[in-house]
Amino acid sequence: MTDQSTSAGGPDYPEAVGEVGTLADPAFDAMAQRVLTRGHATTWLNHWSLLHADFRALARMNTVGFDGTLLQMRLRAAGHEVSRTSADLVLPHVFDRLDDGARITLIGAVPEAGQAAAERLHRFDVQVIDGYEGLRRLKADPSVLTAFDPRLVIVGLGAGLQEVVASVALGLVPEASVCTAGGWIDQYARAADDYFPDWVHAARLGWAWRIAHEPKRLTKRYTVEALDFVAHAPELISRLEAMGSFDDLGLVVGPRSDAEE
Repeated sequence: MTDQSTSAGGPDYPEAVGEVGTLADPAFDAMAQRVLTRGHATTWLNHWSLLHADFRALARMNTVGFDGTLLQMRLRAAGHEVSRTSADLVLPHVFDRLDDGARITLIGAVPEAGQAAAERLHRFDVQVIDGYEGLRRLKADPSVLTAFDPRLVIVGLGAGLQEVVASVALGLVPEASVCTAGGWIDQYARAADDYFPDWVHAARLGWAWRIAHEPKRLTKRYTVEALDFVAHAPELISRLEAMGSFDDLGLVVGPRSDAEE
């Protein structure tokens, strides 16, 4: 594990935020406020991660945001109008709200990617726990995290696992804020703020962009598994509905409101 920290420093803060921070959808800032609620765990789903979700782990989250056109279409068909957000769109707004020197823990990716991401986040004091040996050492010795006492924990692991780790992390540092980030650590480590250029977000063509850039890994996700999701969408959305109430930012996990009973 690279359980080390990189202290904040340097005047060029816009690099730490990332060019994607120029996207000004009010939902991104509103979700950033929610992410930074102390004692709060936030995750995001798209059609693929919902298809592979660990619902017991999802139930331990506080907010579930939604990304991806296909999933949002099915949610609208079920009567849920939720804003599109995602870790890569919201995290720049989260960073913008944090004080210089705030402690952030990154959990996931290979050590080199985590360290590269930490160096870009030079305004903050960043601890890196990689997704391999680092994760095993965290499991064996939770004080790795508790001694650092982060303000924010960002967990970038695979669907299902990252929610499990996020819930464990929040249990260890209950005054922190925890969110999942999927592959964001790797993308950010490569300085890939334009992995999804603004025009791709605006045209809702992220799926096509990802297939073009990672065809071997993602073609099946957006073809065969997309059809699988469509077939199972009513059941999956029903399971989400049983977990809580929908608002304009996503699913608020907990007792359902009277309006949705």
